[in-house]
Order: sequence, then structure tokens, then C-alpha cells
Amino acid sequence: MSLFCGTAFRRKSFWCSRLLSTYVTKTRYLFELKEDDDACKKAQQTGAFYLFHSLAPLLRKSEHQYLAPQHSLLDLKRLLGKLGQDMQRIEDSVLIGCSEQQEAWFALDLGLNSSSSINASLQKSEMEKELKGSFIELRKALFQLNAKDASLLSTAQALLHWHAAHQFCSRSGQPTEKNMAGSKRVCPSNKIIYYPQVKVWKRLSGEKLQKRWDWRWKDCSTLHPSTGPFLIALS
Repeated sequence: MSLFCGTAFRRKSFWCSRLLSTYVTKTRYLFELKEDDDACKKAQQTGAFYLFHSLAPLLRKSEHQYLAPQHSLLDLKRLLGKLGQDMQRIEDSVLIGCSEQQEAWFALDLGLNSSSSINASLQKSEMEKELKGSFIELRKALFQLNAKDASLLSTAQALLHWHAAHQFCSRSGQPTEKNMAGSKRVCPSNKIIYYPQVKVWKRLSGEKLQKRWDWRWKDCSTLHPSTGPFLIALS
């Protein structure tokens, strides 16, 4: 009996250590991408993109659920070229995560006016026809997505919305510049760095959390760069 318990404990410890090691490796990799524009741009070459139109994600219906298709950089360039858009639109993408194999995941909204391109937003119907999917409001499709897609798309939507709504410095009024990963914006005139934030509010019965996304301008010029949106739980 003691031998069996010892074996089970060692197996459990092994899997816990492996999970922790994977988490640390992913966190370090994401931090590198958020702090190094060249590394992030290189990661886009082999990464996957989730597409949005006016904050509505591109989804495909599969039986009783929705699937969020991924697109390679080559697919994205082909689409932009076919629709008469320049490749600078890709610079509007934001980093939203990565796989255990360090495949970076990005989100790009082609329905919003681009800050890096002179071209206007793309037509929704035209894109849906090309991509063989539909842009659906996330709140309507959330419970028909798997856990991974629901989490990624929620993060992507919040981050894309923050960047679209806060393109100017609150002090100087000058346009801010997004880094390649989209983890911060910098005012070139006064060098103030702005980071997006996420808050989680009010603990409910049954250990459930009532979530509310709150993206704010924050003067973080004296703070260390975050590894992503802050997650704060309030009782």
C-alpha cells in the first residue's frame, strides 16, 4: 500500500512540475515578445491570427457550436492583397497568447479604421465571402465556443477595443504609438507609457466571479512593463 501511494505521489509531483515548467516557459516567451518588437515580428511569420470586424470575431458554424478559425501570415497577406489593402494593416494586430509549442497567437480587427494604414475599414460582407465565415457578436456566440476560444476571443476583443478607443495621449493630445505586440502605447512627445488593465469584480455565491472588463488609460511611465493585462480580483 505504501509503495502504491509513493508511486502515485511521484506521478502527481511529476505532472505538477511539468505543468509549472510549461507555464513558466510560456510566460517568459510572451514577455520576450512583448518587450522585443523584432522577436514579435519574427513570431508573426509562424504565428496564427484571429480576425475581427468592428470587434466581432470571425466564426464558423460546426454542428452545435462555433469555431474560431486561425489564419497564417501568408493567408492574411493574400487576403489583404485581394481586397486592395496594404500590408501595414498587419501592424495593427495584438498578441493574445501562445501555445505550448510557442506558436504565437494574434488578433487583428479589419473593420476598424487603421492607425498604421491610409486605407479605410474593409466591408464586412466582402470579407465574410472571402473567409467563408461570419462575423458574430461575441456575447451572442460565447456559450457556443469551447473554453480556449472563448478565453482568447474575450481577451482579444478587450485589447482591440482598448487600442481603438485610446489612440491619443491624455496629456499632450498627440497620437500614441503601439508596440508590435500591442501590450502598451507610448506617447512620442513626452515618452509616457500606457498599459491596458483588466479588473475582475465582486465574488458571488458558489465561488463564481462576476466579471467586468475595465480598460483605462494609466500613466505607467514609472512602472515596470506587465506581462499582459493586469488581473485583479476584488471581493
